[in-house]
Amino acid sequence: VNASTWTLMAGTPNGQSGSISTMLNFPTDFAFDSSGNLYVADTNNDRVQLFLSGKLNGTTIAGLTSQSGSTAVLLNVPRSITLDSALNLYVVDSGNSRIQKFQRA
Repeated sequence: VNASTWTLMAGTPNGQSGSISTMLNFPTDFAFDSSGNLYVADTNNDRVQLFLSGKLNGTTIAGLTSQSGSTAVLLNVPRSITLDSALNLYVVDSGNSRIQKFQRA
């Protein structure tokens, strides 16, 4: 590993947190799909962000930005994520004590 060389995959180079599409707020987990797209559990924004390969502008694919809750479309402190072979997304929604499955559209 060359510690002097790095590539920004998501977020900001200066560590600033936020809720716009190019920022994260306490990301806790990530996953890649076979196309190199990056999925991020953006914990303090109560969402999961998808960053297409090579892009720094994310799209919210689960939860609503900075809106926690317990309905099926809301997350509350999502901490961990994984994808299955069909690209369904599983989210550990820790603030709601549940694991949610979001089917690939």
